[in-house]
Amino acid sequence: MKRNLFLGLLALTAVIAVSWYFDRDWKLSRSSVQPSAANQPSVSVAEEKNPEKEVGEKVVVKNDSPASESKEALKAMAAEIISRPIMASAPLAEIDRKRAEGKIKEMIDLIKIDYDNIYPWYDLGAYRRVIGDFEGAAEAWAFGTLIRPKDYIGYQNLGDLYGFYVKDYPKSEENYFKSIQNNPQNIQAYLDLAIIYESVYKEKSDQIESILLRGLMANPDNLRLKSALENYYSKLE
Repeated sequence: MKRNLFLGLLALTAVIAVSWYFDRDWKLSRSSVQPSAANQPSVSVAEEKNPEKEVGEKVVVKNDSPASESKEALKAMAAEIISRPIMASAPLAEIDRKRAEGKIKEMIDLIKIDYDNIYPWYDLGAYRRVIGDFEGAAEAWAFGTLIRPKDYIGYQNLGDLYGFYVKDYPKSEENYFKSIQNNPQNIQAYLDLAIIYESVYKEKSDQIESILLRGLMANPDNLRLKSALENYYSKLE
């Protein structure tokens, strides 16, 4: 019945592809260094990403400071985060490692000038993730959520990091939901959660349909969500 209703909706609705975009070259993450893959074509729920592909250590980042922290406290926190040594652990070509390390230094210099500029924090986290410093990436993006608690990109990046690299699925889910709360048009968050539920966080596999339907309720004409849901229904037949 649900599948019939969905197909009826698919036939009646207009074919409009909706995607979110960022207006700077800093789109580095999944949002992080491919950063926002929001513009990539839709695939089946489990084919777009393979959560078992990359394995990282357990990362725990304290992010319990209120957004109302004083400027001095935030500045001190920012200084501590950017003082983190650059330690590459990912298997990168020498040229790629040097480029990432150079970019990290550039972002640190920008943050020293203005810790409240969110964009260098996005890139700092992205390049930290590239070199294999997942804890450093999490710290950078978590700080971004402190200075921009209503922003969705930092939470999207954290959801991606915890879900596809660190393998902390409850933490990934928590951050994706925060991203969706701040921006219900963040299509990638719905798709990523569906992939995680299907592929690795299988105790939540019964929520694949609900997360995709939630995405369609907020974005009724999105072809990527429709394709993912139709693919999910086809597997139930």
